[in-house]
Amino acid sequence: MNIQTPIRKRWSPTVWIQCGCLTALILAAVLLLTPPAGGIDTVPAGPSVLVLYDNEGQYGWLGEIYSAKLQNLLGHFEARVVRKPFSKYLAGDLQGHDATFYLASVWNETPLPGIFQTDLEATTRPFVWLGVNLWRYAWNLTDYSYKPAFEARYGFRFLSYSGAKHPSVVYKETKLQKDQFDLGLSRLEILDPAKAKIHATALDEEGKSWPYAVQSGNFWFVADMPMISTSFENRSLAFQDLLHDMLGIFHEERRRAYFRIEDVAAVSDLPTLKTLGNTLDALDVPFTISLIPEYRDWSGVYNDGVPETVRVTKNSPVTAEVKRWTTFGGQILQHGTTHQIDGLLNPYSGDSGDDYEFYRVTADEFGFLSLVGPLPGNSIANAKKRVNRGKKLLLNAGFTPVGWLTPHYLSTPEGYKAFASIYPFACDRSILFFKDSQSVTQASELNSPYIYRDTYGLKRIPETIGYIDPWGWYEIQPPSLPNDLLQRAKALKVVRDGWAGFYFHWYLDPQFLRETVEGLKALGYEFTPLNGTLN
Repeated sequence: MNIQTPIRKRWSPTVWIQCGCLTALILAAVLLLTPPAGGIDTVPAGPSVLVLYDNEGQYGWLGEIYSAKLQNLLGHFEARVVRKPFSKYLAGDLQGHDATFYLASVWNETPLPGIFQTDLEATTRPFVWLGVNLWRYAWNLTDYSYKPAFEARYGFRFLSYSGAKHPSVVYKETKLQKDQFDLGLSRLEILDPAKAKIHATALDEEGKSWPYAVQSGNFWFVADMPMISTSFENRSLAFQDLLHDMLGIFHEERRRAYFRIEDVAAVSDLPTLKTLGNTLDALDVPFTISLIPEYRDWSGVYNDGVPETVRVTKNSPVTAEVKRWTTFGGQILQHGTTHQIDGLLNPYSGDSGDDYEFYRVTADEFGFLSLVGPLPGNSIANAKKRVNRGKKLLLNAGFTPVGWLTPHYLSTPEGYKAFASIYPFACDRSILFFKDSQSVTQASELNSPYIYRDTYGLKRIPETIGYIDPWGWYEIQPPSLPNDLLQRAKALKVVRDGWAGFYFHWYLDPQFLRETVEGLKALGYEFTPLNGTLN
């Protein structure tokens, strides 16, 4: 797990505050959650999409994760998604949907079911095969010889699966990182370029190119599983952009950007806020402010052992400064209610900004996190009550929050549903929960390059290029400076309607913010105010 910054003491510009989000695949086991059921529809306005996935054997549960990640990405296209295991395929399923994706993640050498192959060869609708097992269709499995009919139909040959390292994928003349957990590749040979079009290539360690994303008519093949990881600068960006072509939905080519000022609270240092505010005014771009309604230090860890509660109020100096920010483009995001839980080190100090608010988390001596499970009283009703209490504090102070930001991005499905019922969007990433073969719930994070509505009903405006961190976290996570964010933004440009989203802690040197904003402008990104109608 990628740990963000170390704990930073009490809202001072000269010390440290822990804040951030989960990244990549969360490896810790989580108990007591019920995963969302397959077949949940997203916004019922777009195409009907069938997502088939492997779910057999010890690691079959990964197919559930991959398919749900895809379902959420398809929320960008307002797709009506039905997910089902490949083993439950019924005759005519392909014809019943506008497009079909098959996520082949479990190694299988048995022949394809006849009903599936018949439907596949009869359909004229988009069909996308991701991952392994293409030999089941492209070869005669009696002697593992090439199948002439397949090659004549599609114009390419399936050679083999190679477990050798393929460090990168090239798409739109941009080199993207291949996944560190999945360096292998299904290798193809193009026989008829008039039939088989290469959209992206993979490079092996010797620099030799191999077809990565290939289209032959309505049939698409992607030579690995891009759903394994959707992190920064990852080859998943190629697939996420190609989804437009696979579905035949051509969104406007437009590259937008936004950033948020992170973890502002009533105890934030006023002179530091004013200095930052002057920089924000000079930048002359819209931005967001993640504002914690109620600061709590229940153990007095940062107040000489004396418990402390400080709310955002109408007449406080911090409120006045933040209101000044709203006059030159600042929009308020409600960042939790307290950004912690009283009576718990969850997992750090119990202080607002340090801890998780909507999920139980522990940390070992090295800072690695374990997700324990829901907090007591977890329900949609209780989450709504807590969020509305914080929203009322902001309204009473004279702020009108436009959206939501989950503390450290982590909540339960019940929490996410509650947030969706109160706010039109959230500026964070999705955490998805699933049971593995041992009935232990696992969690995985989805990074999306564009806006989507998730399966909890929450519209997500994504954070895609990270955040400024001049210090890093020991050897686990290196520092992240403006040039690092800009390199990610360069890779993100392969997505025709991608967003460059990042956050910036209020106590950092404003020069870092200035360099990042000016760099994004130079890359062609347009800073855009946020609202619930954006798509």
